[in-house]
Amino acid sequence: MIFASDLDRTLIYSEKFLKEFSEEAVAVEYGKYNSYMTKQATELLKEINRKTIFVPCTTRTIEQYQRIQFFQQEVRPKYAVVSNGANLLFDGIIDIEYQKGMARTLVNDCLASEEIRKEFGKLDCANWSQPLRQADGVFYYCIIDREKAPLLDLVSFSEWVIKQNWEMSIQGRKLYLVPRVINKWSAVQRIVEITGDEQVFGAGDSLLDIPLVKGAQRGISPAHGELFEQFASDGDWNFTAASGILAGEEILQLVSELVQLKWKCQ
Repeated sequence: MIFASDLDRTLIYSEKFLKEFSEEAVAVEYGKYNSYMTKQATELLKEINRKTIFVPCTTRTIEQYQRIQFFQQEVRPKYAVVSNGANLLFDGIIDIEYQKGMARTLVNDCLASEEIRKEFGKLDCANWSQPLRQADGVFYYCIIDREKAPLLDLVSFSEWVIKQNWEMSIQGRKLYLVPRVINKWSAVQRIVEITGDEQVFGAGDSLLDIPLVKGAQRGISPAHGELFEQFASDGDWNFTAASGILAGEEILQLVSELVQLKWKCQ
Protein backbone atom coordinates (compact mmCIF):
# COMPACT_ATOMS: atom_id res chain seq x y z
CA MET A 1 0.00 0.00 0.00
CA ILE A 2 1.08 3.57 -0.69
CA PHE A 3 0.23 6.17 1.93
CA ALA A 4 0.42 9.54 0.16
CA SER A 5 -0.25 12.47 2.45
CA ASP A 6 -0.09 16.22 2.53
CA LEU A 7 2.07 17.53 5.38
CA ASP A 8 1.21 20.98 6.76
CA ARG A 9 -2.14 20.99 8.57
CA THR A 10 -2.63 17.32 7.72
CA LEU A 11 0.24 15.46 9.42
CA ILE A 12 2.36 18.29 10.84
CA TYR A 13 1.17 21.45 12.59
CA SER A 14 2.46 24.88 13.46
CA GLU A 15 2.80 26.10 17.04
CA LYS A 16 -0.59 27.82 17.05
CA PHE A 17 -2.29 24.40 16.92
CA LEU A 18 -0.71 23.52 20.28
CA LYS A 19 -2.90 26.04 22.13
CA GLU A 20 -5.78 23.56 22.25
CA PHE A 21 -3.54 20.53 22.87
CA SER A 22 -2.46 19.86 26.45
CA GLU A 23 -0.45 16.64 25.98
CA GLU A 24 3.10 16.07 24.77
CA ALA A 25 3.96 17.23 21.23
CA VAL A 26 7.15 16.50 19.33
CA ALA A 27 8.93 19.11 17.22
CA VAL A 28 9.51 17.60 13.77
CA GLU A 29 10.79 20.86 12.28
CA TYR A 30 12.73 23.32 14.39
CA GLY A 31 14.82 26.43 13.89
CA LYS A 32 13.36 29.51 12.24
CA TYR A 33 10.09 27.63 11.71
CA ASN A 34 8.64 24.99 14.02
CA SER A 35 6.19 22.20 13.22
CA TYR A 36 4.83 19.51 15.51
CA MET A 37 3.14 16.12 15.71
CA THR A 38 1.76 14.32 18.73
CA LYS A 39 4.19 11.83 20.25
CA GLN A 40 1.85 8.99 19.29
CA ALA A 41 1.67 10.28 15.70
CA THR A 42 5.46 10.17 15.33
CA GLU A 43 5.55 6.56 16.52
CA LEU A 44 2.73 5.57 14.18
CA LEU A 45 4.44 7.20 11.21
CA LYS A 46 7.72 5.42 11.95
CA GLU A 47 5.85 2.12 11.93
CA ILE A 48 3.96 2.96 8.74
CA ASN A 49 7.17 3.95 6.98
CA ARG A 50 8.75 0.61 7.90
CA LYS A 51 5.86 -1.50 6.70
CA THR A 52 4.53 0.30 3.62
CA ILE A 53 5.38 3.06 1.12
CA PHE A 54 4.96 6.45 2.79
CA VAL A 55 5.03 9.39 0.37
CA PRO A 56 5.05 12.94 1.80
CA CYS A 57 3.15 15.18 -0.64
CA THR A 58 3.67 18.88 -0.06
CA THR A 59 3.29 22.27 -1.67
CA ARG A 60 6.58 23.18 0.00
CA THR A 61 9.59 23.81 -2.18
CA ILE A 62 12.44 21.32 -2.13
CA GLU A 63 14.38 23.49 0.32
CA GLN A 64 11.35 23.96 2.59
CA TYR A 65 10.68 20.20 2.64
CA GLN A 66 14.29 19.51 3.57
CA ARG A 67 13.88 21.74 6.65
CA ILE A 68 11.68 19.07 8.24
CA GLN A 69 14.37 17.29 10.22
CA PHE A 70 12.07 14.39 11.13
CA PHE A 71 11.93 13.37 7.45
CA GLN A 72 15.66 13.72 6.99
CA GLN A 73 16.80 11.92 10.14
CA GLU A 74 14.18 9.60 11.65
CA VAL A 75 11.58 8.83 8.98
CA ARG A 76 13.38 8.89 5.64
CA PRO A 77 10.84 8.21 2.88
CA LYS A 78 12.22 6.83 -0.37
CA TYR A 79 9.85 9.03 -2.38
CA ALA A 80 8.67 12.59 -1.75
CA VAL A 81 6.35 14.79 -3.80
CA VAL A 82 7.31 18.48 -3.49
CA SER A 83 6.43 21.78 -5.20
CA ASN A 84 2.79 20.58 -5.21
CA GLY A 85 3.74 17.81 -7.64
CA ALA A 86 6.05 19.71 -9.97
CA ASN A 87 9.01 17.79 -8.55
CA LEU A 88 9.47 14.22 -7.42
CA LEU A 89 12.34 13.12 -5.17
CA PHE A 90 13.83 9.61 -5.14
CA ASP A 91 16.11 9.21 -2.10
CA GLY A 92 16.36 13.00 -2.05
CA ILE A 93 17.33 13.29 -5.74
CA ILE A 94 15.11 15.05 -8.29
CA ASP A 95 13.51 12.83 -10.96
CA ILE A 96 14.74 14.85 -13.96
CA GLU A 97 12.59 13.06 -16.55
CA TYR A 98 9.44 13.70 -14.56
CA GLN A 99 10.48 17.34 -14.03
CA LYS A 100 11.05 17.87 -17.77
CA GLY A 101 7.69 16.30 -18.60
CA MET A 102 5.90 18.64 -16.21
CA ALA A 103 7.71 21.64 -17.71
CA ARG A 104 6.50 20.67 -21.20
CA THR A 105 2.93 20.27 -19.94
CA LEU A 106 3.05 23.70 -18.32
CA VAL A 107 4.10 25.39 -21.56
CA ASN A 108 1.42 23.61 -23.56
CA ASP A 109 -1.56 23.78 -21.20
CA CYS A 110 -1.33 26.85 -18.95
CA LEU A 111 -1.05 30.60 -19.26
CA ALA A 112 2.52 31.78 -18.73
CA SER A 113 3.34 32.44 -15.09
CA GLU A 114 4.43 36.02 -15.76
CA GLU A 115 0.94 36.81 -17.07
CA ILE A 116 -0.56 35.46 -13.84
CA ARG A 117 1.81 37.66 -11.84
CA LYS A 118 0.86 40.73 -13.88
CA GLU A 119 -2.86 40.14 -13.35
CA PHE A 120 -2.40 39.64 -9.62
CA GLY A 121 -0.42 42.89 -9.56
CA LYS A 122 -3.52 44.75 -10.77
CA LEU A 123 -5.17 44.07 -7.40
CA ASP A 124 -4.65 46.72 -4.74
CA CYS A 125 -2.39 44.53 -2.59
CA ALA A 126 -0.51 47.07 -0.50
CA ASN A 127 -2.62 46.74 2.67
CA TRP A 128 -3.15 42.98 2.79
CA SER A 129 -0.51 41.10 0.79
CA GLN A 130 3.25 40.73 0.83
CA PRO A 131 4.97 40.43 -2.59
CA LEU A 132 4.42 37.28 -4.62
CA ARG A 133 7.28 34.79 -4.49
CA GLN A 134 7.93 32.14 -7.11
CA ALA A 135 8.50 28.64 -5.75
CA ASP A 136 10.86 26.28 -7.56
CA GLY A 137 10.11 28.20 -10.75
CA VAL A 138 6.61 26.78 -11.14
CA PHE A 139 4.05 28.49 -8.88
CA TYR A 140 3.54 31.56 -6.70
CA TYR A 141 2.72 32.17 -3.07
CA CYS A 142 2.53 35.15 -0.72
CA ILE A 143 1.69 35.95 2.90
CA ILE A 144 -1.64 37.75 3.30
CA ASP A 145 -3.79 39.36 5.97
CA ARG A 146 -7.08 37.50 5.48
CA GLU A 147 -9.11 40.03 7.44
CA LYS A 148 -8.03 42.89 5.17
CA ALA A 149 -8.11 40.98 1.87
CA PRO A 150 -10.78 42.17 -0.62
CA LEU A 151 -13.00 39.08 -0.81
CA LEU A 152 -14.98 40.05 -3.92
CA ASP A 153 -11.85 41.00 -5.86
CA LEU A 154 -10.22 37.72 -4.91
CA VAL A 155 -13.28 35.71 -5.97
CA SER A 156 -13.24 37.46 -9.35
CA PHE A 157 -9.49 36.92 -9.69
CA SER A 158 -9.87 33.25 -8.75
CA GLU A 159 -12.50 32.77 -11.46
CA TRP A 160 -10.16 34.34 -14.03
CA VAL A 161 -7.27 32.18 -12.83
CA ILE A 162 -9.29 28.99 -13.33
CA LYS A 163 -9.95 29.96 -16.93
CA GLN A 164 -6.18 30.14 -17.44
CA ASN A 165 -5.82 26.57 -16.08
CA TRP A 166 -4.40 27.80 -12.79
CA GLU A 167 -5.85 27.61 -9.29
CA MET A 168 -5.87 29.89 -6.27
CA SER A 169 -5.81 28.43 -2.76
CA ILE A 170 -5.64 30.15 0.63
CA GLN A 171 -4.13 28.09 3.45
CA GLY A 172 -3.85 29.92 6.72
CA ARG A 173 -1.89 33.11 5.98
CA LYS A 174 -0.60 31.88 2.60
CA LEU A 175 -2.18 32.45 -0.79
CA TYR A 176 -1.07 30.07 -3.54
CA LEU A 177 -1.33 30.41 -7.32
CA VAL A 178 -0.62 27.03 -8.90
CA PRO A 179 -1.00 25.69 -12.46
CA ARG A 180 -3.79 23.09 -12.37
CA VAL A 181 -1.72 20.58 -14.35
CA ILE A 182 0.69 20.51 -11.40
CA ASN A 183 -0.82 18.38 -8.67
CA LYS A 184 0.29 15.81 -6.13
CA TRP A 185 -1.74 13.00 -7.66
CA SER A 186 0.15 13.17 -10.96
CA ALA A 187 3.41 12.63 -9.10
CA VAL A 188 1.92 9.79 -7.02
CA GLN A 189 0.83 8.08 -10.24
CA ARG A 190 4.48 8.11 -11.31
CA ILE A 191 5.33 6.31 -8.06
CA VAL A 192 2.55 3.79 -8.72
CA GLU A 193 4.14 3.07 -12.11
CA ILE A 194 7.57 2.56 -10.53
CA THR A 195 6.48 0.41 -7.58
CA GLY A 196 3.62 -1.46 -9.22
CA ASP A 197 1.54 -0.87 -6.06
CA GLU A 198 -1.86 0.49 -7.13
CA GLN A 199 -3.43 0.62 -3.67
CA VAL A 200 -3.18 4.26 -2.55
CA PHE A 201 -4.50 5.91 0.60
CA GLY A 202 -4.51 9.70 0.25
CA ALA A 203 -4.87 12.50 2.83
CA GLY A 204 -4.98 16.29 2.57
CA ASP A 205 -6.74 19.39 3.88
CA SER A 206 -6.65 22.03 1.10
CA LEU A 207 -8.24 22.56 -2.30
CA LEU A 208 -4.85 21.78 -3.82
CA ASP A 209 -5.20 18.28 -2.33
CA ILE A 210 -8.43 17.43 -4.17
CA PRO A 211 -6.71 15.44 -6.98
CA LEU A 212 -4.75 13.44 -4.38
CA VAL A 213 -7.65 12.65 -2.06
CA LYS A 214 -10.15 11.91 -4.83
CA GLY A 215 -7.65 10.03 -7.01
CA ALA A 216 -6.69 7.57 -4.26
CA GLN A 217 -8.62 4.36 -3.67
CA ARG A 218 -9.31 5.63 -0.16
CA GLY A 219 -9.00 9.19 1.03
CA ILE A 220 -9.53 11.27 4.14
CA SER A 221 -9.24 14.90 5.20
CA PRO A 222 -8.88 16.57 8.61
CA ALA A 223 -11.97 18.17 10.13
CA HIS A 224 -10.54 21.63 9.45
CA GLY A 225 -9.17 23.58 6.48
CA GLU A 226 -10.45 24.40 3.01
CA LEU A 227 -11.83 20.95 2.20
CA PHE A 228 -13.75 20.73 5.47
CA GLU A 229 -15.15 24.21 4.96
CA GLN A 230 -16.36 23.32 1.47
CA PHE A 231 -17.34 19.65 1.75
CA ALA A 232 -18.26 19.05 5.39
CA SER A 233 -21.87 18.37 4.41
CA ASP A 234 -20.90 16.18 1.44
CA GLY A 235 -21.62 12.57 2.33
CA ASP A 236 -19.12 11.38 -0.26
CA TRP A 237 -16.19 13.01 1.52
CA ASN A 238 -14.49 11.39 4.52
CA PHE A 239 -13.31 13.54 7.43
CA THR A 240 -11.67 12.79 10.73
CA ALA A 241 -13.66 13.03 13.94
CA ALA A 242 -10.90 15.17 15.49
CA SER A 243 -9.61 18.52 14.30
CA GLY A 244 -6.26 20.24 14.78
CA ILE A 245 -3.14 18.28 15.64
CA LEU A 246 -5.19 15.28 16.80
CA ALA A 247 -6.58 14.92 13.28
CA GLY A 248 -3.09 14.03 12.10
CA GLU A 249 -2.83 11.33 14.76
CA GLU A 250 -6.26 9.97 13.81
CA ILE A 251 -5.28 9.70 10.13
CA LEU A 252 -2.11 7.83 11.03
CA GLN A 253 -4.00 5.50 13.39
CA LEU A 254 -6.38 4.61 10.56
CA VAL A 255 -3.52 3.98 8.13
CA SER A 256 -1.70 1.90 10.74
CA GLU A 257 -4.78 -0.31 11.17
CA LEU A 258 -5.04 -0.78 7.40
CA VAL A 259 -1.36 -1.69 7.18
CA GLN A 260 -1.69 -4.21 10.03
CA LEU A 261 -4.72 -5.77 8.32
CA LYS A 262 -2.80 -6.05 5.05
CA TRP A 263 0.12 -7.78 6.77
CA LYS A 264 -2.21 -10.28 8.47
CA CYS A 265 -3.75 -11.14 5.10
CA GLN A 266 -0.37 -11.85 3.46
